[in-house]
Amino acid sequence: MRFESLNADLKRWLQASIEAGHDREVLQRAMRTSGYDSGFARRAVEAALTRLQGQAAVVPTKPGAQPFAGAANTVAASDRTVDILMTLASPRVVLLGNLLSGEECEQMIEAARRKLARSTVVNAATGAYDVHPDRTSSGTHFERGETELVSRIEQRISELIDCPAENGEPLQVLHYTPGAEYKPHYDYFDPAQPGNEAVLAMGGQRIATLVMYLNDVDAGGSTVFPALGLDVLPRRGSAVYFAYTSESGETDPRTLHGGSPVLAGEKWIATKWVRQRRYGGAGT
Repeated sequence: MRFESLNADLKRWLQASIEAGHDREVLQRAMRTSGYDSGFARRAVEAALTRLQGQAAVVPTKPGAQPFAGAANTVAASDRTVDILMTLASPRVVLLGNLLSGEECEQMIEAARRKLARSTVVNAATGAYDVHPDRTSSGTHFERGETELVSRIEQRISELIDCPAENGEPLQVLHYTPGAEYKPHYDYFDPAQPGNEAVLAMGGQRIATLVMYLNDVDAGGSTVFPALGLDVLPRRGSAVYFAYTSESGETDPRTLHGGSPVLAGEKWIATKWVRQRRYGGAGT
């Protein structure tokens, strides 16, 4: 986060408070009390200290940490305030509203429409990316920072989930026509399977997923969590975040999830998978 990206009132308050001698803990506590998300408060204070005092920012990343853990009903990134509509503590599942604007959704769909191909899955035995009958969508991906739109969304996600953008895999955009689905599966990789060795080497284990809904679906197309009895209905601009890997690397099988069949209309989503450390591989 850059100090210059903060709104003018917040910048003035941070500058005055730092010049008055208040330390980072006092500043962060004051921001949390005012309703700011704890992760955003920490990053804003560090950005201000770096800009105004030349202090190095310290923003640790803890795989399995729980973002959106504050008491506020909204969370602010530097360019957008997002609604928190529902949370589940264990496993961590958070339903977000207003993550993307309608214009951003349309732009993402149009950018992806021109280069769709049949979706694949990682073959756990061989490591190859195979077409599989359990996944009948089509899709494409955008490398980190490939376009201004992608860069903006990635930065927003990074701020909201308190994780470096470079830990994210390329942004995936998926298209489901009537009857298309993705049967229940896990997003994390079983390290006991030989085919997963290569994908795990590209940034460690996946720790969380963010599914962003780019359009309203006439019927069907929900994100379903069978073990939790949870069904998330797609609404344009909203998203569901779920985490499944602890700091020690343990995975949570309760995060089994799938995309239910589209019954009418079409479904467009954008997915961001997050790794334990910097991701260095190609899109899947």
